[in-house]
Amino acid sequence: MEMEMEMDGGEQAGMEVEDVGGLAPEEARAVEELRQALEARDLLPPNFDDKYIMRRFLKARGFDIDKTIDMWSEMLKWRKEFGADSILKDFVFDELEDVLLYYPHGFHGVDRDGRPIYIEILGKVDPTKLLNATTVERFLKYHVQSLERLFAEKYPACSVASKKHVDTITTILDVKGVNWMRVSKLAREVVLHINKIDGDNYPEILHRMFIVNAGSGFRLLWGALRGLIDPNTAEKIEVLGEAYQYRLLEQIDESQLPEFLGGSCSCSGEGGCLRSNKGPWNQMMTSDNLSESALMETGHLSDENLACQDMEPDVQMKLNPQSSGSSSIPHRMLSSPNTPVTRKEDVVTTRLTTVGSTVACFRLCHSVWNLQLLKLLVEVIKVVFIFLWSLLSVAQLFSALRRVASHCINRSSSGEHTPAMKSGGPTDQDCTAPCLERLKRLEHMVMELNQRSPRIPPEKENLIEESMRRIRSIESEIKKTQRALNKTSLKQLKLEQRVENWKESMLTSSCRFSYCSTI
Repeated sequence: MEMEMEMDGGEQAGMEVEDVGGLAPEEARAVEELRQALEARDLLPPNFDDKYIMRRFLKARGFDIDKTIDMWSEMLKWRKEFGADSILKDFVFDELEDVLLYYPHGFHGVDRDGRPIYIEILGKVDPTKLLNATTVERFLKYHVQSLERLFAEKYPACSVASKKHVDTITTILDVKGVNWMRVSKLAREVVLHINKIDGDNYPEILHRMFIVNAGSGFRLLWGALRGLIDPNTAEKIEVLGEAYQYRLLEQIDESQLPEFLGGSCSCSGEGGCLRSNKGPWNQMMTSDNLSESALMETGHLSDENLACQDMEPDVQMKLNPQSSGSSSIPHRMLSSPNTPVTRKEDVVTTRLTTVGSTVACFRLCHSVWNLQLLKLLVEVIKVVFIFLWSLLSVAQLFSALRRVASHCINRSSSGEHTPAMKSGGPTDQDCTAPCLERLKRLEHMVMELNQRSPRIPPEKENLIEESMRRIRSIESEIKKTQRALNKTSLKQLKLEQRVENWKESMLTSSCRFSYCSTI
């Protein structure tokens, strides 16, 4: 089935995919250099010969060609070992319903620029039940399969719907009510693996991340840890409090945003917004076979990869291969029509096999939060856990002392006496009275502690924030002082060099004078 654009009076009719936000000249040069280097090393499979894929890997390595080649080679090796190329067909995640119950997440709609929106409700995550419903190994396969589906279905559909190239996502994380101690186990067992997989094999797919319902404690922690994160990643993350709706609606239309995030969509007929999978990828699929229909740069379907499928009427059109303003949908990313096609394998089919919904579980860590931040957060959780455990142990000790004291009182009231009492020594009541008084004081102190609010008082929060500001100012002053010291050291070295030169010149003059006097 050929897809050609109908022409009427020299003008194009139908749908046109523009190469909006294409490569800058320096990016295009770097991509071409990388392509030639990969071809020379036989590291460029036809389905990866795409300028946008190469640009993502170049960005991840700061446009260093050698480092990018190493990363690319490791990615191809991992895909072969993991089976990523066939995971859409080979892997079936039967426990998906249970996983969605204990870990609410999913794609819902697009932002104002046509990017898919990925949402997670981290406050409702139950790590224990989640890891009972599935295994870490199967969860990682589900994550990779979701990423593959993102590139195979969602990006192409969003690109056609928005008529421009789309290869990034917008993420919303709701952290209201998150129990960080419960999430720490999931972070250790799952998130570290996900971070490595995403960072090494699916780089630069995040456009913007909104962390909503962040409390003052979380924002304070984020302010302290922001400096540990890569600046490019930190710029993509926005931490918002409870008044986040206005900011989200700037980026996302109200009809594309769920009601619980301030939008107007409820998806009541599909079991809720996170289960509806709402988006252009649903509108443009017939019988779940979007990945079996293809658009090609030369206007032909690949006989080696496709069996013709029926398509929706609004997609069933023809592309004019001579058109300079249109472009086709490549295997993984939309390519510009100006991209050179050097061999038949470059013909792009819509067996768009790669990359799907990002499981951001605790996605402060995914592409946003690096490994150092995660380790620090785990250490903080450990300290809090040890403190609570110590407090519980002290409470149990007090309870045991109280039982012993009560036992002594009962013995005293029942007329039982110790040998010391018979001989006129101190009674049990005399021994236990001080203990009881101390227990009462301790109980009173514990009650006062329990009555105190678990939240940090505003005045203390202000003190902490003021301390953080002072620390930042001191850091800046230290940097200024260091720069001044460096300048002073340079001046000192120059002065020393001048003194040495002056001494040498004086010595030379003295020698000449002595020689002349001798003559």
